[in-house]
Amino acid sequence: MKSLLLPPHTMRVETYTPSHAATWDALVATSANGPFLFARSFMDYHQDRFTDHSWLLWQGTKLRAIFAAAVARDTLAPATLVAHPGLTYGGLVTVPGVKYAELVVMLDLLRAAWQAAGFQQLLIKPVPRVFSRQPSESLLFWLHQQGAVLQARELIAVLDLTQPIRIGTWRRGNLRKARRHGVVVQQATGHDYAPYWQLLTANLLTTYGCQPVHTLAEISGLRDRNPGHLELWVAYVGEEMVAGVLVFQDVRQGFAHTQYIAGSPRGKQVGAVDAILAHLIREKSAGFKRLSFGTSTKQDTGLVNAGLLNQKEGFGAATEVLDTYLLPLRVAE
Repeated sequence: MKSLLLPPHTMRVETYTPSHAATWDALVATSANGPFLFARSFMDYHQDRFTDHSWLLWQGTKLRAIFAAAVARDTLAPATLVAHPGLTYGGLVTVPGVKYAELVVMLDLLRAAWQAAGFQQLLIKPVPRVFSRQPSESLLFWLHQQGAVLQARELIAVLDLTQPIRIGTWRRGNLRKARRHGVVVQQATGHDYAPYWQLLTANLLTTYGCQPVHTLAEISGLRDRNPGHLELWVAYVGEEMVAGVLVFQDVRQGFAHTQYIAGSPRGKQVGAVDAILAHLIREKSAGFKRLSFGTSTKQDTGLVNAGLLNQKEGFGAATEVLDTYLLPLRVAE
């Protein structure tokens, strides 16, 4: 489908270079669907692992959209453009008010640029609704129209903070347990990050046999370069740290998101994680519309982690989907 109202020649595509960083960030900061993770202060922290292949879409002198994508330096599929291999999601971010006809022009121009750059397919996980100030599924419709194939579908648990919260019986029991054991929840200071990362690493190794995606140095750097967007909340029993939850948040886009959740063996016994999550619900209800508890599907199988999802649903969360699509980049006939 080609442009309905907007002549294609009025818009142009440009490859991103570091000289565009300020312009790129300005669009993200005022966009309809660009969380702070698209800011270059966040995206570029792992630029040694990826070759950036992002794009800008201009109409005259006005930047109308950006497309975040890259290719891993150690990839076995260099002809696959990924949006984005270093982020949970990627792809198209637009200014508010973009209509479908304009979006089609953007995507047609982008596809031609991808083909010219030698890419044979696009692997894309679009920005989910929960992280968008003005959610739109126009991109999903375009992908379907172009023959994109659904590669993966994950469940993400989302709590609507604008509605009354109904906490389930089991979670309420854990909260009473936390109170009985004197669990204290507080926002972390810089000194809390190292012991929490030790707790988190031990928990992941014991439970899943893996390590955190981010190192302590990386997460500390991201916190410092993106002030106000990363918070760590921890639970103590006396002097012992027993649980923690790392929060990524974006006031403009309207969400807070729990990225890392972990409890020590004692923390699990006393309901410390539930105490933090309940505190976050109260804390974030004042300034945010949505609280994301993250995905509840296993990366290796795509199956639901029933226990994890049950915990999130116990706080009143509902499920949404996070999709990944593969689009062949055929030469236009």
